[in-house]
Amino acid sequence: MSSAGCIYVDMDDVIGQTARTFAKVFEKEFGRKVDLEEIESFDLGISLGLSPESLDEFMKSVHRAEVLAEIEPMEGAIEALAAWVESGYEVAVVTGRPPETEAVSRQWLAERKVPHHSLTFLDKYSWSDDLFSGSRAVSMAELTQRSFRLVVEDSAEVAKRLAGLLDAPVALLDRPWNRSSPKPEDEFAGRIFRCRDWQDLCERFSRP
Repeated sequence: MSSAGCIYVDMDDVIGQTARTFAKVFEKEFGRKVDLEEIESFDLGISLGLSPESLDEFMKSVHRAEVLAEIEPMEGAIEALAAWVESGYEVAVVTGRPPETEAVSRQWLAERKVPHHSLTFLDKYSWSDDLFSGSRAVSMAELTQRSFRLVVEDSAEVAKRLAGLLDAPVALLDRPWNRSSPKPEDEFAGRIFRCRDWQDLCERFSRP
């Protein structure tokens, strides 16, 4: 580990604009345009009005390699990660994607020149066997064996779980799906910090 410490950085909707890409796929497959601000629940079944069966099919569809490869980087993310690396921090990309997406995920990080030292697949969402059979990801319990100086997430529920498990502040990037009450930063005051964007995050945590 770098002398300055390790920073956990989520991949989807933290480094990459995943929801925007998923919305485009939804419009193409279901014929309905969805604005990012309409995705008010992290559960896409709720936000998009999909039945469990339709949601499973949609999730399989959006996790195709050709879809994930199209995701654009989040504004300011690559520059922020580069600044942390330059300051001596280790950047650990930790994703809740199914491990079957490892090849395209690594390719995306390389092609977009995302500064990082590792890529970990974490079992954040307990994917159903139906959806991604045979997936093997690191458990939350296993993650606690690692030491982090800062966690950067967009999921309110994951942020709360990590705030309770890890001895590190959690920066929650503001997204429509993490604004419902009670807000995570109120439930975990002093542990979770809402950040408007990457510029705001870097101003608060230039030296985690």
